[in-house]
Amino acid sequence: MSFWSKLTPKHGKKPSLSEGSAGVNPSNRVPPPLSPLRDQHPTPADAATKIRLSILATALVDALGGPPEFHKRFTFDLVTTMMPNENFDLPAGVWTDDTSMTLCLARSIATYVPVEDSGGFKSQNVVPGGFDERHQLDAYTNWHRYGRLSAIGYCFDIGNTIGRALRIYQAHGADGILARIEKELGADSNAGNGSLMRVLPVGLTYWRDTQEAAKYARRSSATTHPTAMCLEACEMWTQLIALVVYQSSLNIESEYSKLNLLDYIAKFPYTNEKLRNALVVPAGTPPCREDEDLEEYYRTHHPILSVITETQLGTPIDKDIFPYSLPSAKQILSSGYVLHTLIAALYCFFATTTFEHGAIMAVNLGDDADTVGAVYGGLAGCWYAGYDDNVEGVFWTKRVREWRKTLVKRSLVQEVAEEVVQFSERLGKSSQ
Repeated sequence: MSFWSKLTPKHGKKPSLSEGSAGVNPSNRVPPPLSPLRDQHPTPADAATKIRLSILATALVDALGGPPEFHKRFTFDLVTTMMPNENFDLPAGVWTDDTSMTLCLARSIATYVPVEDSGGFKSQNVVPGGFDERHQLDAYTNWHRYGRLSAIGYCFDIGNTIGRALRIYQAHGADGILARIEKELGADSNAGNGSLMRVLPVGLTYWRDTQEAAKYARRSSATTHPTAMCLEACEMWTQLIALVVYQSSLNIESEYSKLNLLDYIAKFPYTNEKLRNALVVPAGTPPCREDEDLEEYYRTHHPILSVITETQLGTPIDKDIFPYSLPSAKQILSSGYVLHTLIAALYCFFATTTFEHGAIMAVNLGDDADTVGAVYGGLAGCWYAGYDDNVEGVFWTKRVREWRKTLVKRSLVQEVAEEVVQFSERLGKSSQ
């Protein structure tokens, strides 16, 4: 298995599945029209609602993607319901390490209280909440060793790089730990998706200050994934989340659209060449003219949107359940490499118009399906989620409600999300 892969599943068997389809539509069936990105806006809701439902959405799509994890695309039936996870002998609705680590980071940020200052004196600050790498590493260790914040009471899967980081921490303690982890895990060969998959709470908490959020995102990644690509991927993603929370929580109807979000991604000041090549219009491409439609420009030239445009010509898998075609693995990879996970999650978000359809697309990419699903779920939950009466069919659907009903330990997910809400609100009051 590759350097970023997780532990080998308990069973090597795969579900009894039939081959899917992709490519150019050979029939006369008309594919669904491309919905203009400029017409897709975030659902208005306050930050508390976004936080609660974004974290819930992460767990939902993570659990949905558990069964097809490790399986190649187009080798299994379309996954649309919660199913038992035969990889680890788990019942339907069990979320994986993606959600567990998201909850670990969320609870750490929401409840951290420094015990003593540099002089050895107990802190007078008794208000919980804050950012501390050692506290986060303790939280990850307690999950790994004792099953805290696990859906089933024990850790049944962990990424190789995360496992190595925790062993370094356990062997050497807190003194100089970040420098040691960077020295041992800072090579490009360790650029897995383990820090991206859990970073959501940083953007949800510190959304009022994107620069502060970016700083904490990089520090969060450095505890286990100190490579330059992972640091920058977490930074960009966190600022994206913070931006969505801000735009959707305005008291006015926001004109912000998915086209604005794509433009932000395409113009982000990447320093990592691989991220820049994957997320920016190729160098040498003429800039968009003033009289040229920006969305059409991106559909022609942007690395992700151009693939969406091409794949849309394929045969829809099921015109009633899932009226889209999936990209081939050659077009969009869904491995545990952080770049692949980031691209795949963005593809699913921009290629669909509802939370449900994007979730189904994400998990049916296979391979590291649960992590792609979890990363997609955090962004899509933040974008689509809102009050029940104005998100029917966009976030909430009959199928999504069934996912929620089946989700194991949903109350624990909601409990941690509420802790983040409370800390985020305290931050807001302290900044006024």
